[in-house]
Amino acid sequence: MRGALAPRERGDRGALVYAARALKPAILCSLVLALAAAGCDGCSKPQVHLEDAAPVATTIPDAAPLSAIPLPVASVAKMVNPQGLPAYAGPTGSVEGTITVTGDPAPATPADFRRCPGAANIYGHAFREGPAGTKRWLADAVVAITGYGNFFVPEKDEAKEVTIEGCGFATRTVTMTFGQRLEVKNLTKEFWAPKLEPTDSSVMMMATPGGDAVKLYPKKPGHYLLVDHDRKYVSDDLYAFLHPLHTSSKVGGTYRIDGIPVGKVTVNTSHPKIGDAEASKEVVITEDVVLRVDLELVYKTPPDAGAPVDAGPQPRLH
Repeated sequence: MRGALAPRERGDRGALVYAARALKPAILCSLVLALAAAGCDGCSKPQVHLEDAAPVATTIPDAAPLSAIPLPVASVAKMVNPQGLPAYAGPTGSVEGTITVTGDPAPATPADFRRCPGAANIYGHAFREGPAGTKRWLADAVVAITGYGNFFVPEKDEAKEVTIEGCGFATRTVTMTFGQRLEVKNLTKEFWAPKLEPTDSSVMMMATPGGDAVKLYPKKPGHYLLVDHDRKYVSDDLYAFLHPLHTSSKVGGTYRIDGIPVGKVTVNTSHPKIGDAEASKEVVITEDVVLRVDLELVYKTPPDAGAPVDAGPQPRLH
């Protein structure tokens, strides 16, 4: 999940190039399709056999993408549905399961937690995992569905909500769909100033205790950091995808994704703090059935263990 947008990469295709670089290949089927439509040499569209799906998918030819950000719907459509594919309107199923990690334990990430000592439980290690052992649950892993048919799956929700609880955000990995807005709700008794990095605004938004949610707007698909102006230990990963079938695992490693088109799909997982480790499984989605899919990542301590822990991709957008 590494990459940065070069200065020459502008416009819709440039944003797509950035998104493709910022996110791992195993969870980028929709981005590859978008790049191909934008004229990407050497990109190939996955072969999906719709006859394997039962029943056959139905679609809505003129469905428009959701846009809850200050961008025209047409601009969002160029990103999330560049080929103008019909929207899927057929039967769906679900997947749920647990993400686990094996191998070396998460390295410590020392920081100044004096303002809120409980923050060490959230940010004190490179990633959040279960008790020591061979297989531990893994929180904050990205889980995404790819490989479905030649149609567009629209986002249903205008906003993605994230809460501030205790000493940090409720999740260290946020997934949302490009076109949504991010709403950050402060459930603590202190003032917070959440923001996205990189940002194109110098305005600082204040999240008051128990007040209205702060609204943030990713202007392009790809990777961001969700941080707080005053708490330097807070640095969460946010991914704005070009499709809605994604989530992140909770404490305990559990996840669930609903609204998946029937037929063959691939369930993928990776973690922004575990290098290039990936896991995936091809499954068949059945109407109204919740399929259990457990996946496992392996963490190996980097050879330069004394160096700062890899915090994932650091986009440099100006």
